[in-house]
Amino acid sequence: MSKCDIIIPVWNQPEVTRECVESIVKNTGYPYRLIVIDNGSDAPARDYLAGLKDNKDLDFLLIRNDRNLGFVKAVNQGLVVSDAPYLCIMNNDTIAAAGWLEEMIDVMEANPSIGLLNPSSNTSGQYPEDKSIEDYALTLKPLKRQIQELYTCRGFCMVLTRDVIKRVGLLDEIYHVGYFDDTDYCKRAQKLGYKTARAKAAYVYHKENVSFKALENNQDLFSDNEKIFFKRWGRHVRVGYFIDTQKFDNKVDQIATSVARNGHQIIVFMKKGLNWPVVIDHFDIRRVDLRPALFGIASIYKIFKRKKKKKLEVLLTDNEFFGKLLKMTRPLHGADVVINPDSEGLLKILAEKSKVF
Repeated sequence: MSKCDIIIPVWNQPEVTRECVESIVKNTGYPYRLIVIDNGSDAPARDYLAGLKDNKDLDFLLIRNDRNLGFVKAVNQGLVVSDAPYLCIMNNDTIAAAGWLEEMIDVMEANPSIGLLNPSSNTSGQYPEDKSIEDYALTLKPLKRQIQELYTCRGFCMVLTRDVIKRVGLLDEIYHVGYFDDTDYCKRAQKLGYKTARAKAAYVYHKENVSFKALENNQDLFSDNEKIFFKRWGRHVRVGYFIDTQKFDNKVDQIATSVARNGHQIIVFMKKGLNWPVVIDHFDIRRVDLRPALFGIASIYKIFKRKKKKKLEVLLTDNEFFGKLLKMTRPLHGADVVINPDSEGLLKILAEKSKVF
């Protein structure tokens, strides 16, 4: 059986780190090595990590930095020393549920086109709420080997193949301490043909930004890295596609898939009762059902409701009359309107709108 190197940068937070490591030891059946990069932690965390070397049952490698080099450089240190067929970049503020890594490796082996994979998590909308993490994870087991494609994987727990590392390289250290380094890496991998996805039946809880919250300038850091990413790759554009008939099934599928796989979000507004025409399960392809008798009015309402928050910037329709109405009201909603859209032309529009100078 192959092995997975689990790379965890740590900067203080000894109790958070302990909970993470203990969950991995308890709940991981797939062979692994733990590679921890201590980013200049103070004595409590430093001593705890040093003590892990005494655990003879744990395949463990500790790299100690004299100061905090940031998440990105620490991960790269782990990637350089790793030699396993699979690698997992993992935050220390995570809790792994039973079978998490076995399921993720199973998914990757069953889907060779996937180069980067997240587990299900509260980070992507799967909340335990009134259940324990373990009990909630059990409810996901019927989804074994099922995936949802993602625009980007997030670095809180991201499994990669050795082939990806060889072809894509290391994380780009222009992102310094962190933020957008994982998104940038996914875009580089996608450019080479790899898919990014979520393993639905694997679960890892993420406490989110425990270390980053300790940084005084974390908001400035986020804004600076966002500018770097947008300038390099463009920004996310939201598209609304209004469907009042079933006859455009194949076309809707093609357009929705191409929009999502090119890094944008598409919301398909459909007359209630129509069959869902999109083949793939993708995080950035959403469905909204509207009452058939009031479809036009309800569509206009949805457009203006979203104007204040998560605005739709491009509106699509195959209905000539409705399209003319949308164009007449453009001064009010401000979105581009495309009647009888095609994938190639739409992607050109989105590429232009996503540019940030």
